[in-house]
Amino acid sequence: MNKIDDTISRQAAIEVIDAVFPVDPMKSEYAQGIACGAALAKTYVEQLPSAQPEIIRCKDCKHWDGVDTCDVIDATVLDNDFCSFAERRSDEE
Repeated sequence: MNKIDDTISRQAAIEVIDAVFPVDPMKSEYAQGIACGAALAKTYVEQLPSAQPEIIRCKDCKHWDGVDTCDVIDATVLDNDFCSFAERRSDEE
């Protein structure tokens, strides 16, 4: 089996489940089974963790001097900038 590991929209996946399984569960036991399976699939998709990494802004990073400089890249940054070196500042710092 091929393993697929990419980022998708959780909402798009739910919409596809709704589109592929537009079943009236009252039609038959078979339809009830399909509706139950679709509902279960939606529940699993909704519970998946986010694949998007947390974005930490410079103002919240422990490497920002609180004025305009990043200690890691030794450059001027704005408080709303971000980068791959960011580490969230704890309350103790």
